[in-house]
Amino acid sequence: MPYLDTLGAIEELLSQLEKESIAEDKKKIIRASLYKKYFDDVISKNMEILSGAGGHDVFESYKQFLNVINALLLHRKITLLSKQINIFTTNIDLYIEKALEEGGFENNDGFNGRFKPCFDLGNFKKSLSRRSLHFDNISELPMFNLVKLHGSLTWELDDDKETIKFCRDLGLVQGVKDVALAATDAITIPNTPKPTIASLSAAAASTRANGSIDTFMEAYEKLMIVNPTKEKFMHTVLNQTYYELLRIYSNELEKENTVLFVMGFSFADEHIRKMTLRAANSNPTLKIYIFNRSSDSAKRFLDRFDNFKAAKNNNIKLVVPPKKKAEEGEPEEDEFEYTLGTINEHVFDKLLNEVSEKEEKIPTTEHEEQ
Repeated sequence: MPYLDTLGAIEELLSQLEKESIAEDKKKIIRASLYKKYFDDVISKNMEILSGAGGHDVFESYKQFLNVINALLLHRKITLLSKQINIFTTNIDLYIEKALEEGGFENNDGFNGRFKPCFDLGNFKKSLSRRSLHFDNISELPMFNLVKLHGSLTWELDDDKETIKFCRDLGLVQGVKDVALAATDAITIPNTPKPTIASLSAAAASTRANGSIDTFMEAYEKLMIVNPTKEKFMHTVLNQTYYELLRIYSNELEKENTVLFVMGFSFADEHIRKMTLRAANSNPTLKIYIFNRSSDSAKRFLDRFDNFKAAKNNNIKLVVPPKKKAEEGEPEEDEFEYTLGTINEHVFDKLLNEVSEKEEKIPTTEHEEQ
């Protein structure tokens, strides 16, 4: 955000649609219209991100985030602590990959190979060291493990139907754009007021399903992404990969003295929500900090987690923006919203400064100590 929209009610509507007793031709129109909105608002904009023509401010926030995390890892001077960090994301866009590449950061994204990069879980958790030219000193380089739990727009099923390969030009996205639904073939999905299945069904009554909907859905279903529905998977390979990547996520949370920062994620995904809560209960040394965009969103989050009544170790903390100083009798308002940019500014930048200052105070020679 704000360049790419959130899913809003799309996930909920798609899940409800399959349970409704509506004529199949109307379901087809509603389903295709919901996917069209998701494609137009989120997926197609990645063509502009790829070319550098869209979402520049958001891209700069990603670069700043990676710069700070990289600098923090460089402060790890002993080999007992590895210089690796895991980024788990359900986002399917290109921002992180582009920011990692432009920043020159070493990273594992699951792919290996130059001419035909292919995805393999064994490509994660690789470390990289550098040997100095003159003294043969060896130092570990900071490494980002990028785990895209819901797939990516850069993923494509290979001809063998069993391997995921890397697609640099977003050919599958372009393929969907080439057969985009015309306005007359779909119904409009409004942001406000919040649509319902009943309102969408009424709108679909004046539209007739035709071959263009089948062509659009056929192209869309080739995308290697986890769809915003309860029945998420259109590819067996993606289904298997999803649960294997979740296992990596779960294993990392079980490690001693792990910290998880959660940003821009609502935990609407039931699998990830239950897995995270289970890890918090089984690993008392795990600390979880969940950033909420606003105080209002924090209230909704507490409802989703039932006020963390099932959390036993008091190791999950909600982080909300500070309040402005209000005049007497006036309602309190948030000083700012937590976006990636403000999280960088108010949390990670300050953390890096504190670590740097502490390191500067440590005497490194007898002369400095005197």
